[in-house]
Amino acid sequence: MPANTTAIAKIFFIRNLLNLFLDAIITFYKKKFHSSNFDLTIDFIMIFFLMRDKLISTMLSVIFLILSILSGAYFVLINIASPGTFLGTIFSFSAVWLLIAVFFALLFVFERQKILKKILLGISKTSKIILVSFICAGVFIAGLNLFFICTPRLSDGNENVRYVIVLGGGITKDAKLTDSVQNRVRVASEYLKSHPTSLAVVTGGKGKFAPCPESDVLKPVLASYGIDENRILAENKAKDTIQNFMFSAELFAEHDGISVEEVLASPVAIVTSDFHIARAERLASRMGFSDVYGVASKTPPLFILNSYCREICSYVKLNLRILLTGKPKHL
Repeated sequence: MPANTTAIAKIFFIRNLLNLFLDAIITFYKKKFHSSNFDLTIDFIMIFFLMRDKLISTMLSVIFLILSILSGAYFVLINIASPGTFLGTIFSFSAVWLLIAVFFALLFVFERQKILKKILLGISKTSKIILVSFICAGVFIAGLNLFFICTPRLSDGNENVRYVIVLGGGITKDAKLTDSVQNRVRVASEYLKSHPTSLAVVTGGKGKFAPCPESDVLKPVLASYGIDENRILAENKAKDTIQNFMFSAELFAEHDGISVEEVLASPVAIVTSDFHIARAERLASRMGFSDVYGVASKTPPLFILNSYCREICSYVKLNLRILLTGKPKHL
């Protein structure tokens, strides 16, 4: 019997089995349908079985292409909304989205060229188990850290706070505040107005690719919201959040003529973006601030995904640093 005749015979055999199976179900539930009503359904099922490899390959290709386009578009959008220098963009976390776009573009090409299947078949079972285990562990660790990031200690506005630390978050290449930092300044002004005896420090030195120290931009913007400049101290040397807290404590102590230890023992409010509150509080506590209140500003919708993904990485990095080195320590 010719090969094509055998294949057709097998198809009709499977088709008849499906017919019998569906008729049995119908009889069991006592529904009045004629088996001919299911011809179209059976034909569709048969086509799927015969073309399933092609369909799966096409679906994967479409998914890879869509993810590549979305990642690339997101990279472009967030850099248009918050423009930086070329080197600043390349070395910022946002470049991850460009790398993801390239990664999925390669997967798309590999799938269309039938290379991906060969690669997967060439990986040993043990290697696959190890790879899947690492991915599952990574997802678990990321999820656990995201939980802590989303559950900080937040201010209710009723605390009696003398010191307010306004954390910076970057400026554009034109020495303007990003939307995220602009929100921090606005929230800080509202908090300072409701706590008229408090003293603020705006923090941020000159970043590697920044045109000027961030605090030089933060102070006049905060003052423009109606806050007396005499209540605003500028810390312009810090390169990271740890230095932000260290130099801020020294500025408060110098201004009020007290020791750093007395500053650390006083209630302190930290104004920063919602995604950053938990890590900022953890750092402040590690450095000796005994009574910390988080004052959160909203992250602009466009930056939520990028900000929280970056913060997960930063939070994991902080926990590893504490575990391995015990730093940062009490001032």
